[in-house]
Amino acid sequence: MADEPELADADVPRDPTDDLDLAAMGLDDVELTEEEQVALAAASARPVRRTEAEQPAGKGHATPRQRRAGTDDEQRRTTPAQFVRESVAELKKVVWPTGNQLQQYFVVVLVFVLIMIGIVAVLDLAFGWLMLKALG
Repeated sequence: MADEPELADADVPRDPTDDLDLAAMGLDDVELTEEEQVALAAASARPVRRTEAEQPAGKGHATPRQRRAGTDDEQRRTTPAQFVRESVAELKKVVWPTGNQLQQYFVVVLVFVLIMIGIVAVLDLAFGWLMLKALG
């Protein structure tokens, strides 16, 4: 044990039941439930107001302003040729779908669009019928 470095009080985990005098309450042989242990830990973890002697020292100076991009050192504009080169480079990174995946995606989108067309058509017919009944 003499070889181990001493830990600061902040590094040692606290037992929430240390603050309680269970023997004085006649509960020295009672096991606390997990919920009670959590409640005790939460109560003992509340912040405590520091005295003036314990207050940390301020940094002593104002934080410098951050420079905004584009004010002093104007950013260069991209040329059309550089834009095309960068676009082609990005398109080369894309994982393109296979033919089979493309067919599956096409069918899924087509079915979804047909279902939505059906829903909108039914709603249109229902509201049109209601308007004719309501207005004569």
